[in-house]
Amino acid sequence: MAEKEKNVVNFSDPLSVLIVEDNEVDYKMLSSMLKDESYKISYSQVTETLADAVKALKEKSFDVAIVDLNLSDSKGELTLKEITEQFPLLPVVVNTGAYEDDLGLKTLGYGAQDFLVKSKYTAYTLIKALRYAIERKRLELELKDTMEQLSVTQRQLIEAERMRIIGGLASGVAHEVKNPLATILYGVTYLTDHVQVDDEKYQVVLDNIRAATHKANNIIVDLLDFASLSRLNKKATSLEDIIEKSLSLVGHEIDKHKVSVSKEITKDLQDIVVDKNRIEQVVVNLLLNAIYSITEGGNVHIRVHNGCLSSEMIKSMGLSEHYFKNGDRYLFMHIEDNGSGIKNENLDKLCDPFFTTRRAKGGIGLGLPVSKNIMELHEGSLCVQNKEDEGARATLIFRTSL
Repeated sequence: MAEKEKNVVNFSDPLSVLIVEDNEVDYKMLSSMLKDESYKISYSQVTETLADAVKALKEKSFDVAIVDLNLSDSKGELTLKEITEQFPLLPVVVNTGAYEDDLGLKTLGYGAQDFLVKSKYTAYTLIKALRYAIERKRLELELKDTMEQLSVTQRQLIEAERMRIIGGLASGVAHEVKNPLATILYGVTYLTDHVQVDDEKYQVVLDNIRAATHKANNIIVDLLDFASLSRLNKKATSLEDIIEKSLSLVGHEIDKHKVSVSKEITKDLQDIVVDKNRIEQVVVNLLLNAIYSITEGGNVHIRVHNGCLSSEMIKSMGLSEHYFKNGDRYLFMHIEDNGSGIKNENLDKLCDPFFTTRRAKGGIGLGLPVSKNIMELHEGSLCVQNKEDEGARATLIFRTSL
């Protein structure tokens, strides 16, 4: 089977050819032409049905196939579609009837790379069609790959521009609101220190104003963080140290919700080159999300290990194949909980700015978008999924310092 990475085809390269033809005269003629030593055919095989052709293609790799569309077990374009769908890398030359030139042209739209009209070709034109079909398939695959990469890049540019605009707006709003909040907080502090009122409600009101002001200020800090993610101070850092610091920062919430935390950390982990404060921000956010999603007495489990990315992982986590390659080594951190999990309709929205299911409890929907951006700025990734049993899993993927 033709490979995507194969270089431009040379006429001197030996070919392996599969003939799919149920007419004895036709396949004997093809076989005879392919036996000419000057055409460098290393191997050829004849199958008379679509089922046998599929079986042969699964058992052996062929450079190109010559296919008659009308077989005993399949007719017309369905024959070609079945082969091209099951073996998308295989170049196909259709062998049509003596007066089916128009049909031959149509097959190019069905996935064939060339067509031949029976009794109207010589051994040389047959070999030329096979060689050209292989080269066309190679170019088609290259073009498809290029288009996919362009599509990924386009989506990333659109997202980057969207985040830039949102970040600019967030920064402007934050700066406009921060000064009035400082004035309110100063006023509350002044009244508390200089005005003595023998009224319990008076102090309660001041305390409520102070608490609301601090809450609003925390939201402003989140907005400013969201708008200033490009400024990173990267150094070689131990991920285990980041985890311990993050756990200490959320210790109050762990105790408050009576949550147990377990850890499973591989020994001798490589350092990661990151902005320590930013990654702590990510880990703290994910820990809080896990804590808030479980009932009292639940468990948060942290797993850290080295490992290689597989094609299955890249697909299931929705990673960009342009940046993350099968077999590449990374450091993985999983934060798992046994809570209620995430509704399926919300999975694709989790990292949208300002999307939150906790708005009634003070959430503004910037935690995960900020965390995702931080990980991408570190050439890593954040993936949030439901577990197979119960609860959710957030996975951080880091490049190591080596």
